[in-house]
Amino acid sequence: MYSHSFRTKVVTGSFTLPVMAIVAAVCWMLPDVSSWQLWTGLGMAGLTTYVAMELNNRFALLRIRSRLVSSTYLLLMTACPVLHDLIDTALPVGLCLAVSYAMLFASYQQIKAQGYVFHAFLCIGIGSLLYPPMLVLALTYYFNMVFQLRNFTWRSFMAGLFGISLPYWVYAVWAIWNNRLDTAFLYLPEWFIPHVPNYSRFGLQEWITVGALCFFTLVALIHFFHTAYNDKIRTRMLFYVVVTQQAVFTAGLFLLPEHLYYHLPLFLFNSSLLIAHYYALAKGRFFDSWFNLSLAAWIALGLYNYLNL
Repeated sequence: MYSHSFRTKVVTGSFTLPVMAIVAAVCWMLPDVSSWQLWTGLGMAGLTTYVAMELNNRFALLRIRSRLVSSTYLLLMTACPVLHDLIDTALPVGLCLAVSYAMLFASYQQIKAQGYVFHAFLCIGIGSLLYPPMLVLALTYYFNMVFQLRNFTWRSFMAGLFGISLPYWVYAVWAIWNNRLDTAFLYLPEWFIPHVPNYSRFGLQEWITVGALCFFTLVALIHFFHTAYNDKIRTRMLFYVVVTQQAVFTAGLFLLPEHLYYHLPLFLFNSSLLIAHYYALAKGRFFDSWFNLSLAAWIALGLYNYLNL
């Protein structure tokens, strides 16, 4: 990369995140500055952005000094304004995923990892109360613990079970207190009944948004697999965790189209880690131009989505 290029200034600049935060806040509140839902959603996005920044700082996800992980998350969220006021489900589950990653990554090769594992699964459990398909992440987390994080023991296994079940025990106590235990969990089986995906609710806007996210994520995945040897072993293992989850989120995106806007924040946060890695570390004769073009594409997508709100 050349030091005078716009891409280098964006990737390594200390003002990238503050500028992106201001742009995101202005765009977020444009529809109705008096809406408490938008303000609450902005606050949740801010917390998720902070967790993304901590993920990069603590686990060195990028080989260079950059705030692009959190900035990329804000960019993708800003381009999807339909998610901005979904404070009842979509935004909280994205925050739960981010915090669970922070706990799970910290458990890498830990001999006594049960504390981190408990909290990682606790976040999944809390998120699954709002969006039950998140329970599937328990299986992939255990898979990651065996093959990537290498901390799987019977203690960490039990810690995960206790963590993911604790929110349901608390919910059961609340249901008993309100004499609703017989109906409290009736909603869960409905989420896991096999059915044929119904794409009738997918309009042109949804196809364009999902298509753009999938395209850039795929490009980032290809780049990662071609250049992963440049990363440290721990960084590679952590990104393999992200890649595993990406496969699950992509499957959910197309198997549960009727819940697109509740599933999209999970897909979007996970994609932001991969896309940030791609934008920050990719090299090539024409990559600066491609970076500018793709940034323009994200801006165009955001404008298109705002005009179709």
